[in-house]
Amino acid sequence: MAVPVAGPGLPTPKEVLQRLVKAFGETKVGETGYNLAATRCLSEAEKAEARRQGSSLLYGEMLPDGVSKALDLKRLGQALGENSTILELGMGSGTVAMQMFLQCPSVRKVVGVEVVRSRYSIAEAALQRLAQEEPEQWRITDHVAGEKISLEGGGRVLQCHCADFFSLGLDLVRQCNVIFFAVNIPWKLFPKLSQRFTEVKEGCRLFTYHRLDTVWWTEEPCPFHQVEVNVPESDTFSTSWSPQGFRFYVYVCDRSRDASIKVDPRNETFSEWQVMWDEPSKCYFFHNQETESSQWEMPRTAGAWQVHWSEEYDAWFFVHGISGHSQWEAPKCLADLGWSWAYGTSAETQVF
Repeated sequence: MAVPVAGPGLPTPKEVLQRLVKAFGETKVGETGYNLAATRCLSEAEKAEARRQGSSLLYGEMLPDGVSKALDLKRLGQALGENSTILELGMGSGTVAMQMFLQCPSVRKVVGVEVVRSRYSIAEAALQRLAQEEPEQWRITDHVAGEKISLEGGGRVLQCHCADFFSLGLDLVRQCNVIFFAVNIPWKLFPKLSQRFTEVKEGCRLFTYHRLDTVWWTEEPCPFHQVEVNVPESDTFSTSWSPQGFRFYVYVCDRSRDASIKVDPRNETFSEWQVMWDEPSKCYFFHNQETESSQWEMPRTAGAWQVHWSEEYDAWFFVHGISGHSQWEAPKCLADLGWSWAYGTSAETQVF
């Protein structure tokens, strides 16, 4: 009888949970909320660097049962045959990478990559702890403190690296059967990301935070197709910030089929902004989900699109920063923020 796949999670095997606790500690497995260990560990230098780059260190993790659902045969599991490889981009503290390694004995190699050193250090310590707890099964190899570490045993290996996954990680996509990519990245990286994803091996399955039709900013055809069970919006997965379920997307690479995801390097729909209501002031404000900053003024950029004023025509117009294309009509990403009225409005008009 088939295991039901409804709901945000599937039961995680008890022995896997026990080993995760050995590695990470009881309080760090299945944490919920926003004040997780991988958030509390951040140094002031890491926070300052994030502010300098205009990026966010907001963090969350998949809960074990959410990962178990992702590994279900109808989602990622079908690609995880004997001697398969999993790549996790943005592994955080490494709990998901280790769970996949422990829960999928057919997988020969799991590679996790994390750019934030303090978060990588949690994974590094966890691998060492598991090797100490189960020395008859695991050993630590290829260890350079703060840079890389491997846990080996039974002909299998879990590798963790502290690196930017554009320099180390995405170069491995041709070898991987599954790519786990449950992180939010800045829109400026979408063209480079989608270009790298054109190189994945046939049959590779992708688990992603981003819907591919919103981030496929390249002229190259998209080889991915959403798996059938993941098409309903109700197909969610339990996370630390949303135990009741959060929407992720699952795709399979199949170049024998006609492309189902539109090539759109001038994407007009993606926006990093969210319009929110402030009850005390009875006003809307705008929240940037990449930088975690908020403002009252209507944003003049969304994704790669920018708002400009034409002195010659006495009107607003819209420019796509990557391609240089310009148009009078507001793209959807800016129209949704309120710029649909802009044509013919004076530049002095203040928008809140």
